[in-house]
Amino acid sequence: MIGHGVGVRCGRRRSPEISWPIGQPRETRRLVTAESRELPLFPLNSVLFPSLPLPLHIFEERYKLMIGTCAVTDRQFGVCLIKEGVEVGGPVEPFEVGTIARIAEIERMPDGRMNLMTFGTERFRLLEITQREPYLIGQVAVMPAGTEPVDDGLVTDVADRLLAYLGTVRQVKRLPARDDLLADVDRLTYLVAATVNLPPRDRQDLLETDSTVARLRQVRTMLRRELENARLFGQVVTGPMAGPFSVN
Repeated sequence: MIGHGVGVRCGRRRSPEISWPIGQPRETRRLVTAESRELPLFPLNSVLFPSLPLPLHIFEERYKLMIGTCAVTDRQFGVCLIKEGVEVGGPVEPFEVGTIARIAEIERMPDGRMNLMTFGTERFRLLEITQREPYLIGQVAVMPAGTEPVDDGLVTDVADRLLAYLGTVRQVKRLPARDDLLADVDRLTYLVAATVNLPPRDRQDLLETDSTVARLRQVRTMLRRELENARLFGQVVTGPMAGPFSVN
């Protein structure tokens, strides 16, 4: 499966109290909104970030059913990285933090398979799994975006390093506009996380990082390392990117 899957029933309910995953220190917990909802969940071996695209190919019957239901409701489901289990044909346990995906386009094939274009919207925390068959449904709470002040110099440095990385290491022909990168700091950090060659667990760590400043510092370190490796060893990365850029 290229695609990654979820559950149904998209109604909202008020949760006066939120139970947190066992073992998470209280001082590191960020408040989520008191509004929670049931959301179909699509566990994948990849991480979706807010504001970034994720194309999917749907062929398993359970996910055809899920997407069919989402298509006639709010066109949303949750994407979670798989913690334990397999992507195709078996039970899975997802990580607690994921991203809501909104379906932008559906291409239906004669045999029932579907190609989707989705985009990440908001991060969520999985509070509990309320259904396991035929696909996962979870009670989730949206995690608010960061509001802390950020240093303009740090943002500019990350944007410039990303442009250098895309042009020299990834050899992207059509680079994004610098002003567009500077306009949305959270999106800038997610672009780096999706573009730099990282294992899924490291991308998950960045998705779970609440502090925009901390995320900026982490992705700046990654870009420094990748650019230095390219300078020393002439390294060009040609593998697939999770971000929206194309080498064409």
